[in-house]
Amino acid sequence: MGKFKPLLRRVQKVSALICLAISFFCGINLTACASENSSPSGTNYYTPTVSREFLYNYYLLFYHYNDKDKYLGKPEDYVGKLSEEQETALSQKGIPWDYFDLYYMYAQMNDPYTYYLDPAHAVSRIENIYNSDKIFGSGFELDSTLISEKYVIKKVIPSSPADKAGIKVGDEITAIEGIAPTKELIYRRLSTDYEGETITYTIKRDSTTLTIPVVLATFLSPTVELSFKDSIPIIKILEFVQTTSNERGTYGEFMDYLQATQNYKSTILDLRNNRGGNLNQCVEMTKVLLSKGDTAINIILSDADTINKRQIKNTITAVATDDGFASNRYFVILANGMSASCSETMIAGIVSNKKFPVIGTTTYGKGIGQHIIVTPSYSYVSITDMKTYDKNMVSFHKVGIVPDFVISDNEQALEKAIELAKAKSFIRIAGYGTENTGHFAKAALEPDSMPGFYLLPGEHIQ
Repeated sequence: MGKFKPLLRRVQKVSALICLAISFFCGINLTACASENSSPSGTNYYTPTVSREFLYNYYLLFYHYNDKDKYLGKPEDYVGKLSEEQETALSQKGIPWDYFDLYYMYAQMNDPYTYYLDPAHAVSRIENIYNSDKIFGSGFELDSTLISEKYVIKKVIPSSPADKAGIKVGDEITAIEGIAPTKELIYRRLSTDYEGETITYTIKRDSTTLTIPVVLATFLSPTVELSFKDSIPIIKILEFVQTTSNERGTYGEFMDYLQATQNYKSTILDLRNNRGGNLNQCVEMTKVLLSKGDTAINIILSDADTINKRQIKNTITAVATDDGFASNRYFVILANGMSASCSETMIAGIVSNKKFPVIGTTTYGKGIGQHIIVTPSYSYVSITDMKTYDKNMVSFHKVGIVPDFVISDNEQALEKAIELAKAKSFIRIAGYGTENTGHFAKAALEPDSMPGFYLLPGEHIQ
């Protein structure tokens, strides 16, 4: 197996046909070159008159789509094949006619994660490729249990306007624009304004009174949350993103909370409803919990051999080169049916090495990954080109990760997690599923048998 290399390094690899840049598990890849002369298969079959964009995308699928041998035909198989009804449907979605064949080609790949968005529909997606969601406001939260008596700040989001202004956790707001917020309704009205406007807060901090102006602005949301219950830290990861309120992304947020709780012997890791994100982020976060020599993940990647004009499979292995920061801590993991992709990768990496318990319901079962590609025409493309495996080269794809304790009620699951976190003794005995979760093929061990479908902008699965 080849030594794991961060997929971001693929920006250095340039070929005559495909220029690959950045890879995520639900990833990204900025591309900038294509050829419209040669056949990827090396044969001289008839090539219809198509745009550079069409042929560029055909090459992407040929070299990188996992199941191209099953589903990808010749270029002429996708040109002019739409029915009048299908063309009308695309027109009603505002798709230019010269992109119809591209949508049709991607639809025939029988994979909801392999799809195409034309430039007009790709704009908002491209703008948010690297970042977490943007939110507007001051960037702090109040302690809801105290609102009837006073307005005490419970949380300040890093890099938010409040953080930049110097507001801190524990500060008590005694006035807004010189007016005392005697009721919650008054507080909310005083705290509302437009972007760029300044709201001045009078703050009581210990025995000191401060006046702090906060300029309202849009900022990136955090993707990790820290809370406590019964003196047990609970770190909840919402998604894996390259840039968030922390410049190091979800990884940076995670590390900050691990360091803040470093004196605790056990921690609950909550990955419920986490549908995935950036592969590099979740792999590096997994390593933080592992011991030296542990394998975080194995990836079989469909890649381009442009010399021989064929698709090849490369195996990439991510190994912890040192003991992780939290490698000596006991973790209990919460997961459910919406824990997918990178969150499942992280769980598999942890439990295949450390045997920590999982509580909740069987996970989604998405053991495949995608490149997100921005084409030269600024279209947005997602192509399934990875399959992921744990340290033992076992996959949870289609079957999910089975919990040791099956508990669907969120509060009951948390209570059980707290119990196990306090005991710090349970060793995982469950494994991966034996039945298909229903998100892919009808039978868990059979080839994919998904019926053909036709994806329109906004209808693809995240």
